[in-house]
Amino acid sequence: MVGGSAEGDVLVVDEVVAVLVESRLKEAMHEIRQPLAAVLALSEVARTSPGVPADVRRCLDRIAEQVKEVSDAAWSVLGARVDDAAEKSTPVDVDEVLESVFTAFDLTWSGTLTRQGVGGGLVCAHDRVMLRRCLVNVIDNATRAAGPQGRVLVTVRRSPTQIRVFVDDSGPGFGRVPSGSGTGLLLTRAALQSIGGNLTVGLASRFGGARVVLSLPAAGQGGPEFRAGHGRRGEVVSRATGAL
Repeated sequence: MVGGSAEGDVLVVDEVVAVLVESRLKEAMHEIRQPLAAVLALSEVARTSPGVPADVRRCLDRIAEQVKEVSDAAWSVLGARVDDAAEKSTPVDVDEVLESVFTAFDLTWSGTLTRQGVGGGLVCAHDRVMLRRCLVNVIDNATRAAGPQGRVLVTVRRSPTQIRVFVDDSGPGFGRVPSGSGTGLLLTRAALQSIGGNLTVGLASRFGGARVVLSLPAAGQGGPEFRAGHGRRGEVVSRATGAL
């Protein structure tokens, strides 16, 4: 190849694709801001109306929570470049973000989503909205790869300098899911690299699918090992605590 290498050309193409994807994503986020605001306003009116049963009010609260998450993501995409992430990083509770993500998938996916590894005291220097978007992108790909009756396991490990989130699915794995799956991964990798983290793909899962690893810069002290925790709709799932 004249004047360059195959690896260099691939990097250039990846960068161009990432820029185009970010541009299209900003357009989409701009279009959904007003409908999101309307949904949030309507849910608040319904929630505060006289005589609303407690279970209905709880459902409306969950709708409002999810709309706010999407709205925050939209403003994040519209208001800042990925390159700005390191400049506005603040301490983020990784457990709280994972809890939020698990709640969202509990409402929308019929498979089994569980967590193991360390918990408590997991803090990274990051923008919360960006971190949640990265986790949603990876777990969304995993759930689609696993299918409606599949399994996704999220394992959290901590070292003095890193928090690593392993996402394993039961297959068929990355690369064999509906088109469009790679879009979020491009943005996820760019976001993580902008704060000194990384995204590793192409690994095999012990469940027969794929493993993806998100590496985050750590801050603060680690917590105890999870021995049981999140399962579908309140199910408690026992877990081994050995390293994977």
